[in-house]
Amino acid sequence: MRRIAAILVLIAALIPLLWLREPVSAPTGPHRLYFTALKTNSLDASRLGPFRLEKAWVIEDRSGRYGSYSGLVALGGGRLLAVTDTGLSLEFSVPDASARRVSVGGSVVYPKADKFHQDAEAATRDPESDKVWVAFEFSNIIARFEHRDGRLVKSRAAAHPPAISGWGNNSGPESLARLPDGRFLAIREGFVSLFDRRRHSAVMFAKDPLADPLAATRFTFAGPRGYSPTDATVLPDGRVLVLMRRVVWPMPPRFGGAIAIGDPRKIRKNREWPVRVLATWQGGLPVDNFEGLAIEPQVPGEPLTVWVISDDNRAALQRSVLWKLRLDPADLPARYAKGARR
Repeated sequence: MRRIAAILVLIAALIPLLWLREPVSAPTGPHRLYFTALKTNSLDASRLGPFRLEKAWVIEDRSGRYGSYSGLVALGGGRLLAVTDTGLSLEFSVPDASARRVSVGGSVVYPKADKFHQDAEAATRDPESDKVWVAFEFSNIIARFEHRDGRLVKSRAAAHPPAISGWGNNSGPESLARLPDGRFLAIREGFVSLFDRRRHSAVMFAKDPLADPLAATRFTFAGPRGYSPTDATVLPDGRVLVLMRRVVWPMPPRFGGAIAIGDPRKIRKNREWPVRVLATWQGGLPVDNFEGLAIEPQVPGEPLTVWVISDDNRAALQRSVLWKLRLDPADLPARYAKGARR
C-alpha cells in the first residue's frame, strides 16, 4: 500500500508538467504555420497493421495562438480543418500540398457558451452542404456551423441531447462522425464506470442531432484496455475508423495509440459494438497525444490518405504532431468477416 501511495503522489506531482497550459490569445488576421519534418524510423511499422506512415511533422504557430488540436476534417485539395479545445478553428494546407494557401483561423462558439464551454473536441462535415458539426466535451453539446471562407460561422443552433447529457464535464463526446446516410455516431471519452478500463458509452443518432435529439440509440464501444476513443471518421465503404489514446507512465510521459474499425450496421441497442483493432503504437517519436483523425476524399483506384493530429494541451512536454498515413482498402479485413476485437 505504501508503494502504491508513493506512485500516486509522484503521478499527482508530475501531471502539471504534462498539462501546463499557456495563455491563449484570440485569432486575428491570417496565420502562418511552420512544419518541421520528423524522422519516423523510431516507430515500429509492423504495429501499424494496414497503415503505412508516409510522413510526419511538428506543427508550430509562432504567434502562440494555436495548438490543442482535438478534432480534424479533411476538406480535399490538400486542406484540413482543425478545431481546438480552446474554442478555435484553423483551416490550413498540408505541408506537402502541391499548392499551399494561407491558413485561416477563427473561433468555434455555440449559443450561450462561456469560456468554460468552448472545448471543441470533435468535428464532422457534410461535403454536399459544407455544414460542420462540432461536439463540445465539457457541456455535452453538439452545434452546427456553416463553413465559409475557411471559417466556421457562429452557430445559431445547438443541441444538448439527453442521450449524452450525463457523460460528464471532462469525459464527454470526444468522437463524432456523420455517416453517408445522414446518421451521426458519438462516442464518450470516459469509461462507463470508475473501475472499468475498456467500455465507453456511445450513441447513434438517426439524423442530425439538432433536428431530432431524441432519435438516439444507445450502445457500448469497447476498445483495448486503458484506451479512450478520441476521434472517428468514415471510410468510403461506410465503415468507421476510431482513433484511441492512452497515457503511458512513468514520466517522462508517453502516449500509446490505436485505430479500430467497426461496421455501423452491426450496432445494436444496449449491446457492445463489435470492432477490430487494426493498429497500435506506443511511446517514442513521432508519437504524441493524438486526438484528430480524417480521411481525404478518395481518388478512385488510389490508396486512401489518412491524417492524424495531436493535441499538445499547450503543455511544456508535448507537441503538435501531424501524421500522413497511407491505407489501401484492399488491406482492410473483409466487411463481412466475423469481427473480433482482439
